[in-house]
Amino acid sequence: MTFHEFGKENEKILIMIHGACMSWKNFKENIRILRKDFHVIAVAVPGHDLYEFDEFTSMENVAKRIENWLLDNNMTSVDILYGFSMGGGIALRLLANEAVNVKNVILDGGITPKKYGKMYSKVKLWGNCVFKRFEKKSRKLMSFIFPKDEYDEKQVDIMHGIIRCMSNRSIKRLYASMDDFSMPIQFPKLDTRFEYWYGSGEEQFRKSDIRYIKRHIDNVKFRQIPGMDHGQFVMGYPKEFARQIRKLIG
Repeated sequence: MTFHEFGKENEKILIMIHGACMSWKNFKENIRILRKDFHVIAVAVPGHDLYEFDEFTSMENVAKRIENWLLDNNMTSVDILYGFSMGGGIALRLLANEAVNVKNVILDGGITPKKYGKMYSKVKLWGNCVFKRFEKKSRKLMSFIFPKDEYDEKQVDIMHGIIRCMSNRSIKRLYASMDDFSMPIQFPKLDTRFEYWYGSGEEQFRKSDIRYIKRHIDNVKFRQIPGMDHGQFVMGYPKEFARQIRKLIG
């Protein structure tokens, strides 16, 4: 696992955790703007790290490793924790550990544990693994998932590069853990400002995640981003994204 740091001269800390089968490089334009105001730490999640071979293990393990790195580097307090999709689930697990004080958290289309039945889980996992093997071989297949009129092709190229390099073991562990990672029955009461973002185009896919957040965490601000699908905002509108991040700290 690699931690890419930018703007280290700045006092305020922003951590960014990418989604499944993505790269920290999908945030490069955001980082280029935000490094002027923040000490940005972009996490390369295990299994997605082109600089260091490191298999994905579990959501819980990744959250713990991020926590340990922060504590080892005397970062006991974080101003903003941003997690996209899978990264949102990792952020939730990190917060549940209560070892690092986080002032603001943004879960952007963040996933939550689903706890499916055993048979459905097996079939779903098999389907995800098979599909990713096809994606490894076909950049064109990704164009159907991320059409060029909605997503920057350079961003999709980055994701395809990550998928091609991911081991089948990492992919299997990744999709198994994303659906079934552990969380405390009662989420701790934290002095953290929560925001849950989601695009209007992904609303139907985020319903169970939104229900989970509402059921377990108090006083969450939900923000629907009009005209956006999953990941379009962070990957396609870096200037507006940066503006919204800055608004959190006034």
